[in-house]
Amino acid sequence: MSKSVQSSTRIPMVSYQSPSAIEYARLEDQATSLALMMHNSFIHAPLSSHTRLLDIGCGTGTVTRQLGFTYPNASIYGIDLSPVPPAQENPPANVEYILGDFRQLVRSNDLRLAPGSTDFVFSRLLVLGMTDWPGYLRDIASLLRPGGWAELQDFSLEWYLHGTLISGQWPWMRALSSAAERKGWDLNCGRNIKAYMSAAGLRDIEVKEYRLPMGDWLSGKKPGTKRIGEHAAREYGWLYYHAVPKMVQGMGFAEEEVEGWREMCMRDLRGREGLELRFFATVGRKPEG
Repeated sequence: MSKSVQSSTRIPMVSYQSPSAIEYARLEDQATSLALMMHNSFIHAPLSSHTRLLDIGCGTGTVTRQLGFTYPNASIYGIDLSPVPPAQENPPANVEYILGDFRQLVRSNDLRLAPGSTDFVFSRLLVLGMTDWPGYLRDIASLLRPGGWAELQDFSLEWYLHGTLISGQWPWMRALSSAAERKGWDLNCGRNIKAYMSAAGLRDIEVKEYRLPMGDWLSGKKPGTKRIGEHAAREYGWLYYHAVPKMVQGMGFAEEEVEGWREMCMRDLRGREGLELRFFATVGRKPEG
């Protein structure tokens, strides 16, 4: 779900490593599945001006390309720590990819990221990759022109079973919460981004909350959840199986204990009726004047 401590969209690494072809395929499927869950929408911000748009942590470039097709007269920039995969290297003519760490690039005097020059900034799935949400939102706000919009989409890593919070009972999740507190991750950033936006000076903030099931059990009532539910049931157990050791590294846990948590991830995150988490899309506008 997330990538690196700076500004990305894949599982966390102590030192960043370029994603594999398998990981790229997972990211592509996840992006398509999330759009279906959000009623075939990839953004929610009501853009009235679209000259320069930015996609931070663009990953495989799915949203970047969609922005390019939707706003053909705009300049679209996608930023990521790793190159966009070769299969996706032919974006619309108005799309340009920038390789690097967003927060460093903002301070590098790159004219493409000039203060007050951007109409829209988008980022998604930094829940396990961002350690300074207030600073990150301040950087985004500095790029926006007056009246420009930001949209951040992310999870709150709390799982519910038939409406009752259950993940606090999982030993591996309690360990991740301890690691997050020490290392600066906000596991409930999806729910908290509204407050971060407000503190950065953005206004007209609106939040859309989506139910994301583990499995296809909600698709009868919400057909758009079928693909993301199947994706989550298939992928998220393995995602955390591989991520947990990296996330708790340096915390002093015994190797046998960590291995036990990895097995618990696979058990607890299997698809089953009633198990779900929440996904949030939050938009905010920089005030005029």
